Amino acid sequence: MTDRLLGRDSNRLLAIDVVRGFVMVLMTLDHASSSFNAGRLMSDSAAAAHAGGALDPMQFAIRWVTHLCAPTFVMLAGASLALSATRRLRDGVPGSAVDRDILIRGALLIAIDVVWMSWVWKLGTPVQLGVLYAIGASMIGMIALRRLPALVVGGLGVAIMVGGEALTGQLDPGQVLTAATLSGGRFGPLIFFYPFLPWTGFMMVGWALGVRLAGPGMRARDWGILAAIAAVTFVVVRGLDSYGNAHLQRGGSSWIDWLHVSKYPPSLAYAALELAIAFALLAATWRWAKPWRPLVVLGQTALFFYVLHVHLLKIAALALGLYKSAGIGVTVIAWLAMVAALYPLSRWYLAVKRRHPTSALRFL
Repeated sequence: MTDRLLGRDSNRLLAIDVVRGFVMVLMTLDHASSSFNAGRLMSDSAAAAHAGGALDPMQFAIRWVTHLCAPTFVMLAGASLALSATRRLRDGVPGSAVDRDILIRGALLIAIDVVWMSWVWKLGTPVQLGVLYAIGASMIGMIALRRLPALVVGGLGVAIMVGGEALTGQLDPGQVLTAATLSGGRFGPLIFFYPFLPWTGFMMVGWALGVRLAGPGMRARDWGILAAIAAVTFVVVRGLDSYGNAHLQRGGSSWIDWLHVSKYPPSLAYAALELAIAFALLAATWRWAKPWRPLVVLGQTALFFYVLHVHLLKIAALALGLYKSAGIGVTVIAWLAMVAALYPLSRWYLAVKRRHPTSALRFL
């Protein structure tokens, strides 16, 4: 979508779609692993990790590389939202109309998560509120937050990442409001897998960067500086092995010990590490004279791709009799096959959206 938001620096803005498309490809690996891989690891929280237990390096690597997806996707959603809102306001669209569309899109994402996505993750479980819930709730929050200066929004986003662990420690984890907003957890038929407030921090940082993109712009060097700051933050927080790790401590000095960070909920160490990688990718792609078209397409049809691929992977695994019973090789084949199968459909969907720019498809 970003190639049509602003006329200036369109190739550089396409870098946002390239990085989003790249993380969609990585995300498909994780979800193929969820459907096919008998040895899949899910130890990226203090509650799920087993102290002193050895982690299989290959299984850990397959899970770890996909850690990049959610924070990058949410951060870029914030940047794209800021670019879109800025363009529309510059074109004279009333602020109330911008707010209405943000509200519709946010509510639609939550509805899709509840009705379509929640039951497919672990067949037969209650309603599981995941990343679409977090993005939708964060978008709705941006209706009010967009009135603040971008620097304030970005600063508050960083403050959420830094202070979230301390705030969670002061609240009762047995309360549904705490689970929905900060800590996650299960209450009756609801599982809050992605409590929205920590993820709102990523969106707020993305919003601030999107406003900067819509104004003076960003250079590859700027992304590189942000990557370096985030990387240093990760090394310090993980090295001290205390606050900022959401109780998933390093404990040792191996590469797995260093990279085994908490995603549920997202710790400061996790946020810093993944944003460092995301900013480094943006620094690299910002220099591309001609972005790679397949990644642009996937980045511009991310929601369409997302709502199809998980279900199709589950169906394929069940139909082949390989549900959660295959090895890494089969998992990789399923991953690549799914990306290849959905790419033509994504191209078709993008063409349809462009032919009908004012239809309800603009919210998808």
